[in-house]
Amino acid sequence: MSIKEVYEGLEKDAKKVQVRIDKICPKAIREFRKKRAFPTWYIDSYTIPKTNNQYVIFIYAATPGEVDNPRYSSFCLFNINDKKRCIIKGKEMNYRHTQNRDFIKLPQIHLYTNHFFTRYNERFLHMKNLSQYEIAGLFFVRNHNLIPIKLNEEINRNYKEYGDHNDYGMRVQDGFCFTQTTLDGIGDESGDREKEIIESMLLVYTTFINEKAMDESQRAAIYKEHVDVWKKCMDLFSNHV
Repeated sequence: MSIKEVYEGLEKDAKKVQVRIDKICPKAIREFRKKRAFPTWYIDSYTIPKTNNQYVIFIYAATPGEVDNPRYSSFCLFNINDKKRCIIKGKEMNYRHTQNRDFIKLPQIHLYTNHFFTRYNERFLHMKNLSQYEIAGLFFVRNHNLIPIKLNEEINRNYKEYGDHNDYGMRVQDGFCFTQTTLDGIGDESGDREKEIIESMLLVYTTFINEKAMDESQRAAIYKEHVDVWKKCMDLFSNHV
């Protein structure tokens, strides 16, 4: 399956997953009302009968004040070559292939490795005896906003050593995610980037860094790129008003 086809499959499942969330949320709330220690969460597994796609639903209350209005997230389990299970989420984000092209809403698959979640727990959560699904659920309910950050030698002096797909990372509330990105579409025989048709993108989350563990110069470089992304978003918004 292509990246776009995987994305479209997740989109088709979305309504069914939401129905499942609405169904189990009252049960989770009843369980939360009995709790005395927070944060607390409730996990449900759900398989779409028609597609056999497997989802994990994570419902979360950080404090007693969130019990009746909990946060939630869902993610799909994805097998690679029937050997390695990863977690994927479908997203649609603004993308511009070249400076001469318009921004488009590009379908994306965000694939999270087991190593990524292990490092997230080790470097941020510091919680023992959590399953991989619990770690993933905590990551997703805590980190909704993803800020794409273009890597440079100030952020990671060795980033070029990891190949051509290692140009970007994602800044989130809890820290910094290193990723590898791959574009899918129709190339141009002459190699003209302007003529390429981009249909989708795959982002593989490889590892997580707590920004507090970074050098001050690294944090400053990330912040600089963050501001640049914010300015570009403001310019895009202004041009469409």
